[in-house]
Amino acid sequence: MTNRIPRNLVLGLVIIVVLMGTSVFQNSFAHQRALYSINGKNYLMEVEMTNEPVAVDDKTNIELSVGSPNMTIPMDPEANGIVPITGLENSLKMDIQAGNKTLTSDLEPAFGKLGVYESQTFYPTIPTSYSFRVYGEINGTQFNDTFGCNPIMGEDAPPDNSTIKISNEVERKALTGGLDCPADRVGFPEPYISQFDLAKSLNEKRQ
Repeated sequence: MTNRIPRNLVLGLVIIVVLMGTSVFQNSFAHQRALYSINGKNYLMEVEMTNEPVAVDDKTNIELSVGSPNMTIPMDPEANGIVPITGLENSLKMDIQAGNKTLTSDLEPAFGKLGVYESQTFYPTIPTSYSFRVYGEINGTQFNDTFGCNPIMGEDAPPDNSTIKISNEVERKALTGGLDCPADRVGFPEPYISQFDLAKSLNEKRQ
């Protein structure tokens, strides 16, 4: 007697696999990656906001991953042979920028993640564009470049494979992915009032 798997079970398994694959694909570009040549050595950097998607008043911080890439597939942070770069907490900092405001942060090693560094925690107070300037010394060379969220295209920002000269010893060879900017919260059943708007309203009443 041949054991036959019920047709409904097979269909259900197929749907689950498709949904899992879709989820992974959708989340695969919730960050921004850049490939650099720094003093003759290749580096892959990846920046992401934690707890995505991030809304106004959410707790978040910035994760910076740095590795020596597999140059066969240099933009893949999961490729075999990629080597995490450690020790950069002693030589790199990050400026988190929004409008004319800047929050300067040290970069601390992420717990249990080699080559991953975390900025200090912050709470976006308004829905606007944020940029993340990484600067300091890598491979005996001064490094200074800026990542940022895209308020229009977000993670669907098109890749840029052009070579950009940042300084005499630093070139950006490729840029891919993107970050969604912090968005307004949707309140229900009443409209959500951000901490910034609440404080602004209270200050206006006091004047």
